[in-house]
Amino acid sequence: MIKYKGARFNKSKSRKRSFGETKPNFNSLVKQEKDNFINKNGALIKETDPPLYYSLINRKLPKKYQKEEKVIMPVNAYVPPQSKLSPKELDKQLEQEALERKKREEALREKQQKEQKEKERIERNRAALVREQKRIFWCNAYDQDNYVSIHSDKFKSREKKYEYY
Repeated sequence: MIKYKGARFNKSKSRKRSFGETKPNFNSLVKQEKDNFINKNGALIKETDPPLYYSLINRKLPKKYQKEEKVIMPVNAYVPPQSKLSPKELDKQLEQEALERKKREEALREKQQKEQKEKERIERNRAALVREQKRIFWCNAYDQDNYVSIHSDKFKSREKKYEYY
């Protein structure tokens, strides 16, 4: 290989082309077809559907073709009472509504706290029951079991284990 003015001049065998054969440029063909279509049918499309025409030629839609969507209210439409109020009265009403909303939220919060405390109390009681379960059982109140009265003869006549000096 022959180098001429640097390494980029290398001519590889895979890059050799035969003259006269070229690849078609598809983008230019598409643009040419689009232009032909617009030349033939552009006026008709512009009359019937202006937004489509201006999107085909890649331009912004002019203001005369832009339509604002207007909301048409029926004649017997309900007008809310807030719209009839003056600004000061409206501010007062909004403040009152905010205070009422705060009161409702506070009452709801207190109610939730009470419910939470009740749940915690029930849970503590249940945990204590589980902990103390081995000490809780049915018994006969008339049996004395290990209890001995200090006034009984049995207690007085017992033998002393230790002798003191």
